[in-house]
This record gives sequence, structure tokens and C-alpha cells, in this order.
Amino acid sequence: MKKNDRLWVTAFLLLSMVFLSAVFAVQGSLLSTMIEAYRLDAARQGLANTMAFAGGVLALFCAFLVQGRCRKRTLLKVALTICAAGLVLMWLAPGYGLYTAAWFITGFGLGLMDTLLSACMADLYTGRQAVTMMCILHTAYGLSSVFSPMGYAALLGAGLFWKRVYLIIAAVGLLLVFGALLVRRLLRMEDPEPICPTAADPRRILPALREGHLLWLVAAIFFHGIFLSGLNTWINRYADTLPGTIALPAQSCVFLGLMLSRLGMPFLPIKPEKYVAVGGLLGGAVLCIGLLIPNGWVLRALLMVSSLLFGALIPCVLTLGCGRQPQNTLLATTGIMLALYLGQAVSAPVIAALEAAISLKAGMLLCALCMALCSLCCAADASRERRA
Repeated sequence: MKKNDRLWVTAFLLLSMVFLSAVFAVQGSLLSTMIEAYRLDAARQGLANTMAFAGGVLALFCAFLVQGRCRKRTLLKVALTICAAGLVLMWLAPGYGLYTAAWFITGFGLGLMDTLLSACMADLYTGRQAVTMMCILHTAYGLSSVFSPMGYAALLGAGLFWKRVYLIIAAVGLLLVFGALLVRRLLRMEDPEPICPTAADPRRILPALREGHLLWLVAAIFFHGIFLSGLNTWINRYADTLPGTIALPAQSCVFLGLMLSRLGMPFLPIKPEKYVAVGGLLGGAVLCIGLLIPNGWVLRALLMVSSLLFGALIPCVLTLGCGRQPQNTLLATTGIMLALYLGQAVSAPVIAALEAAISLKAGMLLCALCMALCSLCCAADASRERRA
């Protein structure tokens, strides 16, 4: 691919990642307003999130089935359009039933985007540059996660009707699609990705991952999903029970460390396979110390240190997986992202059960253990690669 074309495609992928993060962020930002508008009881308040997750998991299975049959950048534009359609449907939805159906559609589009963005970026770059660009891609997600809620709050504060926020985001997504199509036509860009019209068999998922030397990485990301979702969901609640609590949310400390870690990873004199094998162990140990010292200030400081140590793990694992499957990067990203989604699904009920049976601290310590298990799986993967 020409250098100028690669830059345009890279810009499109980064803007698409910002859009992806903005859609994920809107659910939490408008949650209270939505609950009040539809007058929901406690049992139905999480249904929209469940539907979005179900749509995302279905999308990842579908991504496996269409691998090699469609060009990834074409599928990415389709996924963007699906997300925009789901957002428009939320704007139109007169009742909660149609609203949750719209989140299923949107979740399907988000799931496709989640795996396609990393696969498309892996197709553009190789070697150390691949690690750099994958980290930048996922840093874009983190930056958008920080600033999108602020934008939504400003829109609501200015008196905008809450459903129109969905319409604005949908318009941004459609502009991205039309802009990409226009640039491709004006620059006469070509997509060199080969097409192999052979349908994948769902029964071949595990054998394909095993043959691609991806199983240890998939296991690592499953544990990382439990850890990250558990920390993201519960850490503010746990931190607020400690003495020395301050206004800065503990969750913000985690995300700040994540972004700094991903920005700094390309400049570290360490290979990705060594980073993923060590970063999680160190990060898990630091987190464990922070949880065992009952002080809000100490916990927040060590949360930031911990996330600095493990924050670039997802883009590094994606880079490693795609590097082993350069002819089929979608297989690698789909297997890894599916494991991440499933780990996130397991996390909430397991930690809730631990809180009920023992304490919330036990649930948080499980997060630290899962981070260590993630790195042990990465170390086992590196050991297997050296023997191969």
C-alpha cells in the first residue's frame, strides 16, 4: 500500500476507535436519565447493557464465520453503519422494549468494530511499528473514554433532549463512513486484501486457534477480562469504604495509568512477549499491596502504578496474535476479543458472589490474582514459542 493511502486508512481507524469508545461511554452517561424516562424498576435497569453484550458476542462469532470471505475494511464500514442504525433506532424508540432491541443491534456493530479495528491496524504495520500503532489505537479509545462523558454532560446541561444525543453520535458515525468512501474514490485507493470464499465451521474455532498458536494468548485475555471488568465495575465502591478517601475517583486512576502505559510502551526497550509475561505479575502484585493497605490515598497511588505496569497488555497481545496469523489477522483478533468479552461476562457475578460470601475485598483480590494468571499464561505462551 502507498504511504499516503496508509496514512488515510490509519486516520480512519483511529477516528473509528474514538467513535467506538464514544458509543460505549454513552450508555453509562445517560443511564440515570434513561431509567427515569422509562420509569424502570431495578430488575430491568441492566437489560440494555445485557442486550448490547449479547449482540457483541454474536458479532464475534459471526466475524469468525466470515473471515476471508469479505474484506475487513469493507466490513468495518458495515459495522459503523449498523452502530449508527442502532443509535437512530434508540432515538426513535417509543418504549423500553424497542430501546433494548436497538442496543442489541448497536452491540452487534460494536462487537464487529472491536475485532476489525485491531485486525485492520495489524494489516497496515509490521514489527516494532505494529506495536506502536496498536498502542496508539487503544490509547485513542482511552482518551475518548475520558472526554466523551464530559461532552455528553455538557449537551444535557445545555438543555438537549437526552435521546438526541444518540442521533448526534449516529450522524458522526455516518459521516465517518461517507468520508472514508469519498476519500477512497478521490484517491482511487485499492484494497489489496485477498478474498477466500470458504465458509468457516463453528466447530473449527478451537482447532483453528490451536493451530495458530493462539490458545495461551486467548486464555490470558480471558483472565484479563475478569480482572479489568471487575476493577472497572467495583473499584470505586471499594475505595469509597476506606479512610483517606478523596474526590478523585479510583477508576480515573486506573484509566490514567492505562493511557500513559499505552503511550509509553513503544519507547520501552522491551519486547512485547516479555512485557506481557512480566507486566501483569508486577501489576497484580502492586494492586494486591494497595488492596491490603486500608487507605484510600495509598490505593489510588498504587492503582496508577499497577495500571502503568499492565496497561499496554491488550494491544501487545493483539500484536503478538496477529503476528502469528498475518494471513488471517481477523482470526487472531476475534479469538482474543471473544475471550475478553467472556471474561467480562463472568466477572460481575463472580465478584458479587464473593462479596456476599466473604467481602468486597475478596472480590478485588480475585482481580489481582486474575492479572497474575494472565501473565502466567503469557509466560507459558512465550515458553512454547521458544521451544517451537
